[in-house]
Amino acid sequence: MPPSSAPPSRRIPFLSWKALPLLAIVVLAGMFWSVQSIHQDRERRYRHQVEWELQAISQLQSKSVAEWRERRLSDAMALTDDTLFAQSVARWLQQPVEPQASQVLDRLRTLQERARYTAVYLVDTQGQLRLSPGGSAQGPLPEPEQQALRRALAQAQAMVVEPRRDAFFAFPFFGLLAPLFEDMVPVGAVWLVSDVRTTLYPLLENWPTPSTTAESALVLREGDEVAFLSPLRHHGDPPLSLRLPMGQGSDPAVLAANGERGILYGRDYRGEEVLAMVSAVPDSPWYMVTKVDIAEAFSDIRAREWLALSLPISLVLLFAGFLAAHWQWRARRRERALKTEVERNMRWLQNAQKAASLGYFAYDVAREEFFMSDMASQIYGLPPDGRMLLSQWVRLLHPEERTQILAVHDQAMKQHTALRTQYRLIRPSDQQVRWVEVWGEYEVGQDKNLVSRMTGTVQDITERKQAEEQLARYRAALEAQVRLDPLTHVANRLALDEAVAREWNRAMRSGAPLALLMIDVDHFKAYNDHYGHVAGDQCLQQVAQALSHAVGREGDLAARYGGEEFAVLLPDTAVPQAMALAERICGAVRALGIAHLAAQGRDHVTVSIGVACIHPGALAASDRPVATTPPTSGFPSATEVAQALFEQADTALYNAKKAGRDRVMACPSSPMLLPALSRASSS
Repeated sequence: MPPSSAPPSRRIPFLSWKALPLLAIVVLAGMFWSVQSIHQDRERRYRHQVEWELQAISQLQSKSVAEWRERRLSDAMALTDDTLFAQSVARWLQQPVEPQASQVLDRLRTLQERARYTAVYLVDTQGQLRLSPGGSAQGPLPEPEQQALRRALAQAQAMVVEPRRDAFFAFPFFGLLAPLFEDMVPVGAVWLVSDVRTTLYPLLENWPTPSTTAESALVLREGDEVAFLSPLRHHGDPPLSLRLPMGQGSDPAVLAANGERGILYGRDYRGEEVLAMVSAVPDSPWYMVTKVDIAEAFSDIRAREWLALSLPISLVLLFAGFLAAHWQWRARRRERALKTEVERNMRWLQNAQKAASLGYFAYDVAREEFFMSDMASQIYGLPPDGRMLLSQWVRLLHPEERTQILAVHDQAMKQHTALRTQYRLIRPSDQQVRWVEVWGEYEVGQDKNLVSRMTGTVQDITERKQAEEQLARYRAALEAQVRLDPLTHVANRLALDEAVAREWNRAMRSGAPLALLMIDVDHFKAYNDHYGHVAGDQCLQQVAQALSHAVGREGDLAARYGGEEFAVLLPDTAVPQAMALAERICGAVRALGIAHLAAQGRDHVTVSIGVACIHPGALAASDRPVATTPPTSGFPSATEVAQALFEQADTALYNAKKAGRDRVMACPSSPMLLPALSRASSS
C-alpha cells in the first residue's frame, strides 16, 4: 500500500470523535425539549381525566338521589290517587270501629314494611295524629308538617318537608304529606317519614376509587344561608348542623346556590383548595357537591414532574452506556447471531400459538397458583415465566367487576360446574384494559366435595368487544338521523310528534303550560320560482339556523314541519313568553337580509307565526268544580292534544298571513285551547 494512502484512513475516526461531543449536545437538547413537551401534554390530559372522573361520580350519585326522591314522591302521589283508601279513611273517621280501622292499618303497614318508611301516620285535616301501623296515635303534627299539610290540602297534591331535625324523632328525617280526598272533599292525609341516615346518606358514601379527602354532599339554600343536608367526612358535628353564609363565595356549596354548575375550583368549609363538581339534583331544590382536595387529586402530577427532571439524566447515562457498549459490539456480534437464531425459532412457536388465538392455563387450588402458556401470559401482560399467583390475578381484574367475577368463580367451584365468563382486566405490561373470555373445568380431588384443580383456556376478545361497541354507536347515530331533517339539520316531523307526546305527559304531571309556534316562510313559492330550488333550499337552511339560534332554552325543540313550514315546541311556556319568542324569531329572520324581489311589498324574506298554548291546570278547572292538579286519567291523549294544538296554531298562522304576513298572532282560543281539548276530553 502506498504511504500516502494511510493517513486518510486514520483521520476519519479522529474527526468523528472530535464531532461526537457536539453531536451529543444536540441530541440531549432535542431529548430535553421532547421530554418537556410530552410532560406538559401528559399533565394536561391527566387533569382532564381527573375532572372527567369527578364529573362521572357526581352524575351517578345525583341520579341515585333523584331516583330516591322520585320514588317517595311516587308513593305519595299513589296514595292521593287511591280513592278506595280515601273512602276507607273517611268511613273510619266517621265511625272508628274495627272493620274500618283494619283496612286502613293494613295499608299503613304495607307502606312501612314494603316501601321501607321509618314511620307512617294517618292525620286528620286539623293536623292531629290518628293512626300508625301499630294502632292509634295522638298528638299534633310538628309546625313545618302542619304548614305542608295545609298546602297539600289546598293544592290537592303531595307536599315535601325537606330533611331536618325535630324533637318528634331522634334522627334526621325526610317527610311527605299525601292528601286524601273523597269526592273532592279532604278527609285527611298520610305522613310518610324516612330516616335519611339509612335511606339517603348511603347513596353519597360510595366512592369508586380510594381517596382520603373525597366526599359528596347535598346542600339546600335557605334564605341567606346554605344548609348541608348530609353528613360531612371532615366535619364532626351531626348532619344538618353546618350552615354557610351566602357571602362565603369561594365554597363550592355557596357557588352552587348562586347558580354555578360544572367543574369548579375553590375553597371548602375547611379552607382547603378543592376540585368540585356542582350540579342540581333533578326535580328538587337540592344541589349535589362532589369534591376532592387538589393536593390529593393532582399528587401524581408532581411525581411526574420529578420523573421529567430525572429522565434527561437517565438519557445521558443511557447514551454513555451506548458508547461503552459500542466497544463491545464486535465481541457480541457472534452472540447476537446465535440469539437471533434462537429468537427466530421461538417466534415460530409463538406464531403457531397466536394462530389459534388461545392460551391455556391450570390452577392449583392448594398452592393458589396459575401455570400458564406463553400466549396466556401475553394476554395477561405478565412475564413469560408461566406462573401467576392468585393474588396477582385478583389485582389484574378491573375494579368495577372484581367482586362480580370472584363471585362467579366461587359459585362455579362450589357447584362443580363448568365455567364460561367474560371480564375486563388491566394488563400490567402496558396498563391497557383488555376483554378476555375464559373457559374452565374443575377437577375434584380425593375429597369429593372439594375442587383441587382447574384447567381451561383464555382468549383475548378485545377487538370483538370494540366492534360490538362501534356497532352500537352506529345504531344510535342511525336512530338520531331518522329524527333529523336532512336539508335543514333540525328535527323532523317524527321527532316533533314524539316531543309533543312526551311534553304533554310531563305537563299533565306538573300542571305547566305547553306552547307551539307554527312558522311559515312568506311568499316562498314565489321565491322558489324566481331564484330556483337550490336557492330555495339555501333559504330554508338559513331560516332553520336562525330558529335554532333563537330557541336556546333546554327542552325547547325547533323542527321542520314540512315544505317551508317550521314548528317550535315550548314546554313550560305561557302565551306572553311564546309571543315574545315568536317576535324574536321574526326579527332574526329579517336580520338575515335574504333578498326576495319576487315578494309583494317586501324586499327580503320574512316569516309569519301562529301561537297556541295549552294548560292542563286550566283544562282541569274547566271540567271540575275544584281546581286540582290534573291526574293523567280522564284527560285527552297525546294524539288528541297534538291535533288540537296544531289546528289552533295553524288557525293563528292563517290569521297572521291574512293580516299581511311578517307578524305574530295568537290563536283566538289561546292560551288554554279549552274548546278543542274539552271536546277531546269528553269524547
